[in-house]
Amino acid sequence: MRKRKLFWVLFLLCIWGGDRIAWSYQWPIEPRILSVFAQGGAEGFERSIRVSANNSEIKPIEEGELIFFCSEGSPSSLPYPLGSFTVLQHGRTLRSLYAHLELSDSVQRMEKTNYQKGDVLGKTGLTGASSIVGLSLFTYDLEAKQFVNPLLLLPPVKDTSRPIIRNAQLEKKDRIIPLPTAEPVPKGMWEVTAEVFDLSSAVPTFWPMGVYKVNLYLNGQERFMVTMDTLKEQGGVTRVSPSEGLAYDQLYSKEGFRMKLGTVNLNPGVLNLEIVARDFAGNEKNQLYRFRVE
Repeated sequence: MRKRKLFWVLFLLCIWGGDRIAWSYQWPIEPRILSVFAQGGAEGFERSIRVSANNSEIKPIEEGELIFFCSEGSPSSLPYPLGSFTVLQHGRTLRSLYAHLELSDSVQRMEKTNYQKGDVLGKTGLTGASSIVGLSLFTYDLEAKQFVNPLLLLPPVKDTSRPIIRNAQLEKKDRIIPLPTAEPVPKGMWEVTAEVFDLSSAVPTFWPMGVYKVNLYLNGQERFMVTMDTLKEQGGVTRVSPSEGLAYDQLYSKEGFRMKLGTVNLNPGVLNLEIVARDFAGNEKNQLYRFRVE
């Protein structure tokens, strides 16, 4: 079932043309990415991607119908963390939302409802709860009732830097063992955590952001896997899919980008524990820890 859904998504997102993919969606502005979908945030999972740009025109990711907009500061508007934003509908099932804008006159005056890929929705701004000029882009699947990672829709971004894995550790209720370790590890059940993140190339300073996929292997066998494809509300709790439907506190610790990578049963012997992180551009980082269990 999951393979069939993935095929359907890929089929809708692109059109095969010879030896390359012709993407039907476009970036609304130059992709200088600051944060990515489903990374940890102050309010839980990030449901959008955040792109930095100064005074840049914002265009639709695809032809669509303007179904809603909010202009910050207008007499009829309420304060939103998203600031000024627009919502476009693409076909029957997909919506895109563009937040923290300075809306164009055509949007505010409702001069038209159908917007083409070359039309301007507004410019990047500082409206709402935003401290950096840019855009937050959300994409939502109406049929599945879930947020979709915009990076599944948009053309690939050039990126050659690998994710970072650091400060891995084994945790129990009453003990933490940093990895690597030269000391023997007591046998039994241990939770594996690590700081896992990518670095944004949009700013010259240290700016961590999330990754797309993380795996944990014990002696070559996969024990944990998560991919950041969609976010869906289930029983009032937001869960990341198509992995095991992990809630925020099941995947992230409160310490920045520390991720919970599952619980493993460590039996006596020399064991190999491997963490693999991948970003959406396909860059991969492997970190292997070898230690003795007694």
